[in-house]
Amino acid sequence: MRRLICVIIFINFLLIFMPGKSYCYAADSKLELDWDYLTTSQNDRDLDTVSLHILKKISGTKNKSIYRGITITRPLGNVTLEHQTQSQDSSAVGIGPIYMIRAEKPYAGKLSAALDMSGGVILYDKPFPAGGRYYDFMWRVGPKFIYKFNDNSSINVGYMLMHVSNGFKTHNPGYDAHGISFGFVTNY
Repeated sequence: MRRLICVIIFINFLLIFMPGKSYCYAADSKLELDWDYLTTSQNDRDLDTVSLHILKKISGTKNKSIYRGITITRPLGNVTLEHQTQSQDSSAVGIGPIYMIRAEKPYAGKLSAALDMSGGVILYDKPFPAGGRYYDFMWRVGPKFIYKFNDNSSINVGYMLMHVSNGFKTHNPGYDAHGISFGFVTNY
């Protein structure tokens, strides 16, 4: 199982850094920085997660775009594992490749609404959450409002739902979180 996970991680990093040719229209290279502040509502999870997503648009059409990039995440807090009464520290730092799909609909003038869906593998500096493994899958989805200043820059504000788990049927202390997202886009 460990070899399979290493192969998956290696392929993800190759996909991120390999130059690719898109057969869809893509505007000039745009860099998007998104910050999330997410909290859990589960009784046995007391985690606050701050994440930075560095994304580059790799292809797109008029209303749909595909991004790839890197996520740096910092969950802070405690979890209470099954059959235990005392909470355990689950603070960690994680980094990993991520892909995002955005469906965007223009509204009035420079304002548009979008639905973002993203996912990726995150490697942590210690098993996360407590009792977990050194890696997890992070999935995010949520609506955003985007205000475009011009063709080269915009800001966005949204609400995100997130699920983090390692994907195993057993030994999978994952968690769900929700919160705000803020970001900006610029050409480089």
